[in-house]
Amino acid sequence: MTTKHVICVSSTVPRLSSVVRQLLPSAEVIDATPDTDGKFEIPLNTEVLFGDTPSIISHIKKEKGELKWAQSTWAGVESIFKAFTKPPEGVILTRMGEGFGRLMAEYVVGHIFVKELSVLNLHQQQKEKLWDKSPVQGRRLLTSLTIGILGVGSISTEIARLCKAVGMTVWGLSRSTKKHIPAFDHLTTLADLSSFLAGCDYICNVLPGTPETTNMLSGDVLKCCKSKRPIFINVGRGSIISEESLLSALENKWIGGALLDVFSKEPLPPESPLWSHSCVTVTPHISGPSVAESIAEAFVKNYEKYTNKQRLNYIIDWTKGY
Repeated sequence: MTTKHVICVSSTVPRLSSVVRQLLPSAEVIDATPDTDGKFEIPLNTEVLFGDTPSIISHIKKEKGELKWAQSTWAGVESIFKAFTKPPEGVILTRMGEGFGRLMAEYVVGHIFVKELSVLNLHQQQKEKLWDKSPVQGRRLLTSLTIGILGVGSISTEIARLCKAVGMTVWGLSRSTKKHIPAFDHLTTLADLSSFLAGCDYICNVLPGTPETTNMLSGDVLKCCKSKRPIFINVGRGSIISEESLLSALENKWIGGALLDVFSKEPLPPESPLWSHSCVTVTPHISGPSVAESIAEAFVKNYEKYTNKQRLNYIIDWTKGY
């Protein structure tokens, strides 16, 4: 007789539980119920919890009951490491390692098109009723451009595939040597960070926030970029470079601009000079929005492994910090 696992969905993502039910019609899928404080109450007979990270942390700290596996709807795990100094006993914790890749890839490539086609400048000219072709006089073919992606995981690979599909040369940088990944034209490691950065027209950070990546680009690290003055795109974590270092790199013309979706402090404080900097585009951490269908499909892949007693994808690793 097949064991029916109790799956509790505890998330603010719209329609998530109904999509999980559609994908797992034979499973017992229940919803967490909000209490008087607006927090979600997880039934103690829950064996599998698919939820937002705060719900997972709260349930494990309060009384984990029969919980055996918790799958976060979030990709970032910094709050989990702050909440627990070591892995919770008897519970497997996994992060959302996929489900955002295509969305984030479209965000990155979309903004590259905006930059290369001078869309924002032309829109401003329209508002001022100016007929001026100068913004596009230096237009570059995407086939002439190199994008360097910091990180070569599943999300980075999706970004690499789409960049390559529009003709860009794609480099990838990781903490250790990797075998060939078709989406990347060239792979290297942190030991070659300076030469990697110096050869890029765009630099895209997708790395998680860990002690190793914190301030990785701070100080004068970006000085090596002054020849090509690449655009820095950050969809990973804001901790990779301090705000002061980023502003210094812009003012010293080491980089030509910055597209920022993540910040060390969120929301970005109103007094931050990044808001009004002429070479900076700020977006409110929306490059990879949670779409119910995408993250539910990722959960179901892991659930099938769980029911077959196989190793789960994206188990949080306390030694690596993600």
